[in-house]
This record gives sequence, C-alpha cells and structure tokens, in this order.
Amino acid sequence: MKAAFLTAPQKVVLAQIPEPTITRDDEVLIQVKCVGICGSDVHYFLHGRIGDQIVRERIILGHELAGQVVQVGPRVTKVKKGDRVAVEPGISCGQCSQCHQGKPNLCSRVIFLGTPPVDGALREFLVMPEGNVIKLPEQLSYREGALAEPLAIGVYAVGLSRFKPGQTVAVIGAGPIGLSVIFTLSGSCSSLFASDLFSWRLQMAQAIGATDTVLASQQSLVDQVAKKIQDGVDVVFEAAGKEETFQQCLALARISGELVFIGIPDQETISLNPHLLRRKELTVTNVRRSAHTTEIALNLLAKKPGVFSR
Repeated sequence: MKAAFLTAPQKVVLAQIPEPTITRDDEVLIQVKCVGICGSDVHYFLHGRIGDQIVRERIILGHELAGQVVQVGPRVTKVKKGDRVAVEPGISCGQCSQCHQGKPNLCSRVIFLGTPPVDGALREFLVMPEGNVIKLPEQLSYREGALAEPLAIGVYAVGLSRFKPGQTVAVIGAGPIGLSVIFTLSGSCSSLFASDLFSWRLQMAQAIGATDTVLASQQSLVDQVAKKIQDGVDVVFEAAGKEETFQQCLALARISGELVFIGIPDQETISLNPHLLRRKELTVTNVRRSAHTTEIALNLLAKKPGVFSR
C-alpha cells in the first residue's frame, strides 16, 4: 500500500509498504478514506517536534480519519465489513491510574496515531482495536467523519470547563478547534465572541453560533468585549497557541473567571502575569486531546450535516 512519510522537516515522501493485517481477535482493518491535517501535524512538518515529542526517524502523520471496514476479527461485534467509520486515534492501556479514573487521554502508555514514534493515518489501510472505531451516522460523509476528532476536542474542552448556559464566552482562534468550541456552545451563551486573523474563519464562526466576531489584525478583542461587557467574560477559550493570545486571556476574563487553554504554542515556555491571575482569582484549565466525546461529536454533526462543508 502507499503511505506518506515525513522524512525531515518540510519533506514528505510517498512510499510503498506492506498492508497491515489483523493479529488480534478484537481488531478492525480499515481502508482510510479521508484524513484531516491537525495543527500538531503542521508542527511536526515544520519543526520536527512539539516540545519534547521529537521526530527522530521517518513517520507517517495524521490522526483525524474516517474510512470503511474491510475486515474484522472474530470477536468484533460493533462493526462489520462495509461499515463506514470514524476512528478515535488514541489507544490507551486500560490499566494505569489515569485510565481507571476515566482519563484515557492522559494514559502514560497511550499509543496515539501520528505522534512519534507511532505511525499515523496517511496511508491506505490501518488496523485499530474495535473500541477505537465508531460507526458513522448515515447522513455524514467521510470528510465529516474525519472532523469528529477535532470536534471531540471542542466538546471535551467545553465539558471540562465550568461553563454554564447563559454565560459569556470568548474564543481566541477560529481555526478547527476554536470552531469546534463555538459549534459545541452554539445557542447556549448570552454572548459568544470569536477572534481570528482570517475573515473567512470568522464568517464560519458567525454561521455556527458566534454572536460577535473580531478581526484581530484590525480590532482589539479586549476593547470589543469591554464595549459590550464591562467586567469581562465568564470563560475564555484559547485556541490559537500564541504567546500574545495566552496573555490576552487574562485581560478578557472577569474576576473569578476561567481560562481554558487548548492551543499548542510554538515556544516551550510562555509567560503569564501571576499577579493578575491571583488578583482576579482566575481558574486555569488545560485541555489534553479528548476523552469519551467522539461519539457525542458525531451525533452533533449528524444534527447539522454539511455545516462544515460550506
């Protein structure tokens, strides 16, 4: 089969490798139909690393995928040959304390597609455990199925936060993850601000639920929020991954508000004003991938098929 390997920063090579085979009774062989490009893939492509996760030898990237089942092991009952499926890309051990606490995304032994040294989904066929495979609702395309993974992060981030219906929210960064947060929150905020550097992203943000949009190259999100909400917003979701946007969160949040950090910064360390954090008594919540939300994400997409295909 064909597979796309990252062999050096900014160099991808197409190569022929053997097709994978089922080796366990609970495994599923999938023909990959669609793969999304995550921000983490871009980091690996451009820099060969994310913090201490370093690409040391050639690797197949990609973990946002959907495909068709072509073979199942004898103990598989959830799916059958011919089914269209989305894939949860993290294979957790099920034995560690994090797994027992319902946090498989924090499993210390997790095998995550496209994260060094584990090969990912930019290939024609892939074998995954049955527990990582979810049937696509009939009305969803493979493209929408591949969007389930980033949307699951947005769903997870909102669930992890202290957000309550009717509160005010700002989302910094209207890329796939920021849009996933907005889509999840749609209709439940009294005000939902979105900011980004690209107007076409803000158009999508408005179409799926943002009440106010700010083009960051021309306007200050802090100023725009202050015009409408004097004391700041209840929850700020950071989904841009820039040091300046992490700093911006502190100014946007009200006293006793919450900062939810999802974006992956280029730098290994960033600075935050500890005095402002303390004086405002802000809660800081960090998001690591997702847990138990892929099926929820698919059901949300199924209620509005085609919303991300505009």
